[in-house]
Amino acid sequence: RGRPLRTWSGPSQTPARELEIQQAMWLATFASQSLFVASPPPVRAPQRAPAPQLSEDLDMALLQRRVDAVSRGEAGARLFDLDPMVPGQRLVLPAPAAFVDACRAATNAEGVLCMFGRQGLRINSHGVEVEVESIGDADARGGAEVALRAGRLCRAFESGAEEGSRWLGRQARVRWVAIDGAEAVEGATESLGPVTEAATAELLASLGPLVEEWISLLRSTSRERSPGQLDAVLDDLGPLPGESRPNARALWVAGLINPLPALGVALEVRPAALMAATADERIRVAEFGLRDSIQRLRSPGPPF
Repeated sequence: RGRPLRTWSGPSQTPARELEIQQAMWLATFASQSLFVASPPPVRAPQRAPAPQLSEDLDMALLQRRVDAVSRGEAGARLFDLDPMVPGQRLVLPAPAAFVDACRAATNAEGVLCMFGRQGLRINSHGVEVEVESIGDADARGGAEVALRAGRLCRAFESGAEEGSRWLGRQARVRWVAIDGAEAVEGATESLGPVTEAATAELLASLGPLVEEWISLLRSTSRERSPGQLDAVLDDLGPLPGESRPNARALWVAGLINPLPALGVALEVRPAALMAATADERIRVAEFGLRDSIQRLRSPGPPF
């Protein structure tokens, strides 16, 4: 008769030597069937690849392009077409979160914000740089009241497409423009020209008395939208520039009769004044708008 097979039922039933042999066989079997898993190797922190180094030639080329742009009076800007503004004007508006974020980003990064008008789908050629004076407390949606001050005159020579909303603006490149030749404007490489026609010089001199008449009529007819509005407008614009600064004088008049917020007593002349090809044309635009508004203020009933 054959001997019955022995099965291992525990160390108490198996001699020590036989137990060691059987354990070794079991481990070998498990390992061959991938049932036995060895301890994983230690995890090492990933090594960050070194940042790519720009070549010296590329660095110098980029620097040279920036130097050339500055020497040409050029700057990259975020362009908005919410309202035409002339230098000195102040715009306070309730703005959505997108515009508030753009203002904060420009302020923190010392970026450039510009305000231009538009005619239909076409952006005006000239506008102004705007400084963010203040941003109020945010509402539940992230919007806030924003105050902007118009500064340097500029001309847009490149403009990207609108990025989904007028509140988001668009990328642009601008050149700074001196309003009158003798005026020092940081970075300006262009300038509005002088008066060349004798008849225009007479119109230029007439603007002073016309401004006084317009202010008197506005006060006497109680056309201000809110108490103290005219005083605030005059404070923003400062004194009327002298006849030696014809372009600044004409733009000042445009800002007076088309203030922010609007009075509704004059034709909109700011875009035409900003984009006029010559000082003579600019003064004629301002003088026409001023005389037309005076006639409207003299007439009874609504101006329009």
